[in-house]
Amino acid sequence: MAILSSPQRRGCISSLHLHLPSPQATVNCSGRKGNMAEALIIVVLQKLTSAVAQAGLKSLASKLQKQLPDVLEVSNRMRLLQSDFSMMQAFINQIDAHRCHDQVLEAWLEQVRQAAHEAEDVVDEYIYLVGQMEGANSFLKRALKQATDANKWRKLAAQAKFLEDRLRKITETKNRFDVSAAESRRDNASSYSSRHEHLSDHSYLNHDDDFVGNAEEIKLLTEWLCDGRKDRTIISICGMGGLGKTTIASSIYKKEEIKRMFICRAWISVSQSYRVKDLLKRILLQLMTKNEGVPHGLDTMDCVNLVELLQRYLQGRRYLIVLDDVWSRDSWPLLDNAFVKNNNGSRIVITTRIQAVASLADPNCEMKLNLLPKEEAWTLFCRKAFARLEDGNCPLNLKTCAERIVDKCQGLPLALVALGSLLSYKDMDEHEWELFYNQLRWQLSNNPELSWVASVLNLSYNDLPSYLKNCFLYCGLFPEDYQIERKRLIRLWIAEGFVEDTGSETTLSDIAACYLKELASRSLLQVVKRNEYGRPKRFQMHDLVREISLTISKKEKFATTWDCPSSGSICDGSRRVSVQKDSNIMQTARSSAQLRTFIVFVEEVSSSWFRDCYPCFRLLRVLCLRHCRIQQVPDNVSNLFNLHYLDLGYTKLKEIPRSIGKLRNLQTLYLKGQILDLPSEMTMLTKLQHLLVDVGRFGSSASNKICRLEQLHTLKNIEANKCLVRQLGCLTRMRSLGIRKMVGSYNADFWTSVNKMASLNSLSVTTADRDRDVLDLADLKSLPYLEKLMLSGRLDQGSLPPAFGHFPKLKSLRLCFSGLHEDPLALFSVMFQNLGHLNLYRCYEGTRLTFRTGWFSRLRHLYLSSMNELREVEIEDGAMRSLHRLEMWSLKCLTSVPKGLVHLKSLQQLCIGSMMPDEFKIRLGGSDRWIVQHIPYIGDP
Repeated sequence: MAILSSPQRRGCISSLHLHLPSPQATVNCSGRKGNMAEALIIVVLQKLTSAVAQAGLKSLASKLQKQLPDVLEVSNRMRLLQSDFSMMQAFINQIDAHRCHDQVLEAWLEQVRQAAHEAEDVVDEYIYLVGQMEGANSFLKRALKQATDANKWRKLAAQAKFLEDRLRKITETKNRFDVSAAESRRDNASSYSSRHEHLSDHSYLNHDDDFVGNAEEIKLLTEWLCDGRKDRTIISICGMGGLGKTTIASSIYKKEEIKRMFICRAWISVSQSYRVKDLLKRILLQLMTKNEGVPHGLDTMDCVNLVELLQRYLQGRRYLIVLDDVWSRDSWPLLDNAFVKNNNGSRIVITTRIQAVASLADPNCEMKLNLLPKEEAWTLFCRKAFARLEDGNCPLNLKTCAERIVDKCQGLPLALVALGSLLSYKDMDEHEWELFYNQLRWQLSNNPELSWVASVLNLSYNDLPSYLKNCFLYCGLFPEDYQIERKRLIRLWIAEGFVEDTGSETTLSDIAACYLKELASRSLLQVVKRNEYGRPKRFQMHDLVREISLTISKKEKFATTWDCPSSGSICDGSRRVSVQKDSNIMQTARSSAQLRTFIVFVEEVSSSWFRDCYPCFRLLRVLCLRHCRIQQVPDNVSNLFNLHYLDLGYTKLKEIPRSIGKLRNLQTLYLKGQILDLPSEMTMLTKLQHLLVDVGRFGSSASNKICRLEQLHTLKNIEANKCLVRQLGCLTRMRSLGIRKMVGSYNADFWTSVNKMASLNSLSVTTADRDRDVLDLADLKSLPYLEKLMLSGRLDQGSLPPAFGHFPKLKSLRLCFSGLHEDPLALFSVMFQNLGHLNLYRCYEGTRLTFRTGWFSRLRHLYLSSMNELREVEIEDGAMRSLHRLEMWSLKCLTSVPKGLVHLKSLQQLCIGSMMPDEFKIRLGGSDRWIVQHIPYIGDP
């Protein structure tokens, strides 16, 4: 299905007749949506289940029950808490989310939230105390003799009992005040629904045609409506809240030519809260003219009769139906049946924020709206902000501040219109505008004139199921405009316990990847970079969406972000802290509540900060110090027994202390930077799933024990040695493996080990000496799930190994220094049907590469470099039909532009790297220019 996404003419609307829901709206769509109380319970249940199920903890509790009977008591009470919270989640799951103004319910849910936090404290303290006791027997004996440890367990047992009593009282309170899951207060939902529909239904009646942007989108939408096709056609307009989907649709709906073409028309605001029966009645009432009259008994008809009535009415008519603001596909089968396919050229237009809904459109009828380019955003803002000035231009004294405000809106028409209109009534005073900008987060939450902006953006958050709410709020911990790495975010979510274990063979990483995809499909995250074969790699939050997330985070005590002087204290009870400016704020953490996450985005930190802040760090699950200028691991890090995620990448560290072996719960360890040697104690981290370094060396003693790390999914950039390559076969869960400094004598053992990694997805192998050491893949068998392969070093006999024929899912291939004697492309085209990225670096010694018709139909990125004998690249018409980017570097004998480039109609970027022949460059800009004139970008990589 093609998606329209024009980078030159993006975005849309200038006027205030955008779709504006009620500022008070916190609503539900046809499916059940969650709330933060349930989101907290999900995390608590994950932690309780994990702690109760761990064999090691149960064994230790059993051993200690004579000396410390409170250990067993806490374990038993946690099982009771698990049962209580499971029932509570089941109850909350049934609560109608429309009841946003039910103060009794909200007060009760607040008690549940507090109890969930207290339960999290109990289970995290339990894991911490157990971690403190684990280790050498001598340490355990010393610990048992100390009365302080007995007191800690006794205190925790009392805390667990208190929480059990508290949950009992919460249940009693529910019964006493008649808090039920039933929708007993329908007035709130009905009131909201009518307000929402009123705003949507009347938004298109505004006669303000002061558009900025949209010309191509409106033209294309008109063509789709009037193209003469007889088949019923479904069209969708998709984009984040505030882009003006409703206004684009309404601008077409009001056109006289459309009115003449579709005499039978209906505009229906679906919204998040609707009943299918009411929806069908509203469609019928709009379609039927006054002369036809309303059918008798319409109000009492059921859905089946309403569908039959609608079918009969539409059967012989050419109709246009706009379904505005659709949030779910749930009712589409029924509506699809009602909207008859009568071959009269009928059209259905759907506006939505949800990609899954937009995909209901017919092929090539899906329109994806994007944000306004900077120039158009500035024009729109000035048109609103300076409308009262005679020339309508921005005064010079306000230009700097106005540009910052426009940048903050990031091309979102809704925000540009709202902020511009509000500022138009302020004095043209630089200080007053600066003050407004500095208070923008507060203004969005508290200024009645801007509350509808937050309301529009909040709708997407309110529509999220519970399991996604924590994940979404977590994205707000990253700085403004930060590009969030997909894998990093997934691992952080898992470390926090946000990802529900389905109990199937699907890994938590796969489930988290689905979460991320869903957030992007709901327009809450934007894909800003894809990997070499098209998979989303980096995401970004729109600034205003991030502001909404931070406001919710602060209210729910989910997290505090220190990103400006007015951020407030991190002592507000938040469980997570993100330090983005002024690292001195870390000193105030000493008096804060115990934290679960601490992420630092500043480089300069004091040498004593961790020691000073340690009391509130005891229960940390996530510690991220990436890019901090620290030269040694803080002393107390090894005592963070609950730590699941430790990021020490790109710091000044030269070594890792042996005490790191105490972090038995660690899942992810990120050490990219200058770490050269890894202590043998690393093999004690038996729960480690991801180990990422630049050049990490295990000693032979550690390499013999690497089999202990049987949970490893990722092992990147580790130096090979004889022991290591043999032991790798024990790591059968490996999905991403990167090995450096391979030598020829390791081949048999290494590939035998790789054969045991049934789920391997990514493999990178680099030889120690590219001229001397050979990669012999004779012992490598099938890798059915391999998607990414990088081999750097001479291939045996300078030919492709037979194993290449057993990688059916390969999408990315990079070969370096391979020493191939024959053109490999014919074999590649047969072996790799799904290849999206091909990188050939100094791997072929021949003079000619040929791309035949039909080869590499999915290839998007081709990289040709440093093949010194290559004189000709032949590309036949019909080869590489999807190629988007071609890079050529240091091809010293390629003096003419390949004529076949003229056939690559999809090519968007031709990148010419360093050391290409002068003659090639001259011909590219001269006699061979006709070959590449269709390519939008030609230049440096």
